[in-house]
Amino acid sequence: MISLSMKPSELIQRYAAGETLFNGLKLPGINLVGADLIGIVLNEADLHGANLLFSYFNRANFTQANFVGANLSGANFSQADLSGADLRNATLHGTLLQGANLRDTDITLATFLDANLIAADLRGADLSGATLTGACLRGANMRQEKKSYYTNLQAANLTRADLQGANMKGVDLSRANLMGANLKEVNLRDADLRKADLTNANLKGALLTDTNLTGAKLTGANLTNTNLVRAQLSQAELSDIIATGAIMTHAVFNRANLHQANLTLTRMNHADLSRANLSGANLTDADLVEAFFARANLMGANMSNANLTRAELMSANLAGVILQGATMPDGKVHR
Repeated sequence: MISLSMKPSELIQRYAAGETLFNGLKLPGINLVGADLIGIVLNEADLHGANLLFSYFNRANFTQANFVGANLSGANFSQADLSGADLRNATLHGTLLQGANLRDTDITLATFLDANLIAADLRGADLSGATLTGACLRGANMRQEKKSYYTNLQAANLTRADLQGANMKGVDLSRANLMGANLKEVNLRDADLRKADLTNANLKGALLTDTNLTGAKLTGANLTNTNLVRAQLSQAELSDIIATGAIMTHAVFNRANLHQANLTLTRMNHADLSRANLSGANLTDADLVEAFFARANLMGANMSNANLTRAELMSANLAGVILQGATMPDGKVHR
C-alpha cells in the first residue's frame, strides 16, 4: 500500500529496493535534485513546484502528471512518457527530452531554453507563449491529424531554434518568433504562420504548400527550393529573401514587399502579385505564365529570360525593368 504523500528519502529508498510503481503520489514542491529514478512510474502524480534539477527520469512514465511551475532544468527525460501532463510555467532549461512522448501536454508559458526535443512527439501539445529559444526540435512530430487537433505554438519564442526535418503540418505558429530559426526541409503544409517573424530564417527545401503567411515577416530568409504552392503571402515582408528555384505557383503575394528579392529560376505561374513591391527584384529565368501584376511595382527589376506568357502587366510600373530575352505576354521574345 502506497501512501499518497511521501518524503524524497522514502521514495528514493523504495525505488532503490526495486519498487517502480508510484501512481497518483502527492509530491508538491518535492526536492529531487540529481535523483536517479530511471524508469519510475509516476502517472497522475502531483509534482507542481517540484525541484527536479539534473535528475534522471529516462523512460519514466508521467502521464497526466502535474508539473506546474516545476524546475526540470538539466534533467533527463529521454524517451519518457509525459502525455497529457501539465507543464504550465515549468522551467526546462537544457532539459533532455529526446524521443519523449509529449502528446496532448499543456506547456503554455513554459521555458525550454536550449532544451533537447529531438524526435519528440508533440502532437496536440499546447506550447502557446512558450520560450524555446535555441531549442533543438530536429525530427520532432507535431503533425496535425484531425481538423480540430493541432499543436499550438501561438506567440511562442523559437528564436534560433533548430527544427530541421520536423513535421509541423497544420501547426498554429501565428505571431510566433522564428527569427534565425533552422527550418530546413520542415513540413509546414497547411500551417498558420500569420504575422509570424521569420527574419533570416532558413527555410531551404521546406514544404509550405497551402501555408498561411499573411502579414508574416521573412526579411532575409532563405527560401531556396522551397515549395510555396497556393501559399498565402498577402502583405508579407519578403525583402532581400533568397528564393532561387522556389515553386510558388498559384501563391498570393498581394501587397507583399519583395524589394531586392532573389527570385531567379522560380516557378510563379498563376501567382497573384497585385500591388506587390518587386522593385530591384531579380526574376531572371523565372516562370511567370499568367502571373497577375496589376499595379505591381517592378521598378528596376531584372526579368531577363523570364517567361511572362499571358501575364498581366498592363498597369504595372515597369520603369527601368530589364526584359532582355524575356518571353512577353503576347508570346514574343523581347530583344
